[in-house]
Parts: sequence; C-alpha cells; structure tokens
Amino acid sequence: MNVRYVIVAGLILVGTVQAADSPAPQGRKELPVAECLRTDQISNWAMVDNRTVIVANGPNFYRVTTNVDCPRMDLGGGIHFRGAESIKAVAPMRICGSLNEQIVRRDDPPCQIQSVEKIDKATYQQLEKKAARKGSGTEPNGMVR
Repeated sequence: MNVRYVIVAGLILVGTVQAADSPAPQGRKELPVAECLRTDQISNWAMVDNRTVIVANGPNFYRVTTNVDCPRMDLGGGIHFRGAESIKAVAPMRICGSLNEQIVRRDDPPCQIQSVEKIDKATYQQLEKKAARKGSGTEPNGMVR
C-alpha cells in the first residue's frame, strides 16, 4: 500500500516539473476600446514589411502586425481592415488587437492581425523611413487609401 502512494507522488512530481519547464502561452494584449485604431479616421499609413503596417490616426500612431507574411496587403492602392464582431457591437470601425481582426486583400485570403499597439510619433517616423509603400486617407467605409 505504501508503494502505491510513493509511485503516485512520484508521478505527480514529474508532471509538476515538466509543467514548470514549458513556457507559458502568451495572451493577447488588446487595447482598451477608447484607445483602439479608428479605421475611419486614418490620415497616413506605411507598409514597413510583409507583416507590419504603421498607421497615423490624428494625434495617435499605431503598429499593426499580422501573424504571417501578408504580401500585397495594399493591393488596389489601399489597406482594408476587418474588425472583430465583438468590438463592432460596441464601437464600429475600430481595430483593437482582438481575435478575428484581419487585413482583407482583394484577390488573396485575408491576413489575421496578431497585434495592434500604440507607438509614439518618433517611432512612427523612424519606421516610416524604412517603409516599402505609403498611402494616405481613408474612405467612409474604413478602407484606407
């Protein structure tokens, strides 16, 4: 009977050690709704690389990163964001870093947005210098031109 307790305790100890060695999954960092990127008020944007686009939105600046390479994200002369349904109900035309937010491309599958983060003006200007393509303005439907 004592042997069973020793074996069970040993198995529990091994499982605890293995769980401690594995890295914890990273959670999403969503912006508060009041600080989200307003897709209908974009003044400038720049595609830094195939996974990163920076956006100027009045006095605010954002870096939007996709979870995979998203070439041709500006196909057709602009970038079109699709917000998450959970945010649309509260605040339409906003991108906050939620699940199921996407950059929609005309003839290609959409690219899943991994993160949306606020950046300062200096960082925006630094990244803009490295940008492959740039654009300005937005349409009433939130499509960035």
